[in-house]
Amino acid sequence: MAKKSGAGGIILLAVVLAIAATYLIFRMQRQNEMQSAKYWTDVVTAQQDIPAKTKITRDMVTTTRYPKELVVEGAIKDPKTVDGRTTLYRIKAKDQIRSSDLLGEGINAGLAIDIPPGMRAIAIGAGEVQAVGSSVKPGDRIDVLATYTDPIARQETTQMILQNVLVLAVNEGVTDQQGKTGAKSSMTLAVKPEEAELLTAADRAGALRIALRGINERTIITTDGVSTKDFPGKNTLQFATTPPDPQRATPVIISPPRNSRPDLKIIRGTAETTVSQD
Repeated sequence: MAKKSGAGGIILLAVVLAIAATYLIFRMQRQNEMQSAKYWTDVVTAQQDIPAKTKITRDMVTTTRYPKELVVEGAIKDPKTVDGRTTLYRIKAKDQIRSSDLLGEGINAGLAIDIPPGMRAIAIGAGEVQAVGSSVKPGDRIDVLATYTDPIARQETTQMILQNVLVLAVNEGVTDQQGKTGAKSSMTLAVKPEEAELLTAADRAGALRIALRGINERTIITTDGVSTKDFPGKNTLQFATTPPDPQRATPVIISPPRNSRPDLKIIRGTAETTVSQD
């Protein structure tokens, strides 16, 4: 049987075209990959909302390809870098994760993470009476009153020395705001450095008492303090205005005349003489 003319040439041409097409496809993919590496990069993003002060696990994050001009400063590119780290702030789902969002490597996430910028943590004693009957919990706001002996007036004085102070922890460093118990032995406060000095001095000079603020109370008032001389105020003595009950016997009090003087007895030997001094 005779072969058709030109069949071999067609097959050869088809093979050459297939090889050429494959090469072109490979070259285009290679160019796309090179372009992608030049203009795009992988960054670590959150797969879900991650609350503040939360230890990150591998299932909370993923890698997402971003145009390089849209990558935020400090964005982390290796997911291994964030594994086991603790968040300082809340990170929303799909947000890029930055180094500044995380607690430094090797740093233990203790009470220091809760201290506001520029503030210091300082602890004071907090018995049941001093701490408003164990009602004070982390996250509450309080006023601090100090009772001490005024060195100039030499009398006991009570004054509000700090107001609207944030409570960081109670008892043995408990920071859970949803805890069932309040302060019973101590409370840790967030104060300015100079306020820490004032609080320490007041604690040594006298006694401290805590006043719990309302949840939305932020008012700061001016006070000069109170001493024992301020006790007899205008409302100290109040007189009854109700008429006496006629059925109730009224006691009669007999007092000697205001200017009366007792009689003087003069004894001479066995004789006794009484002399009136009125």
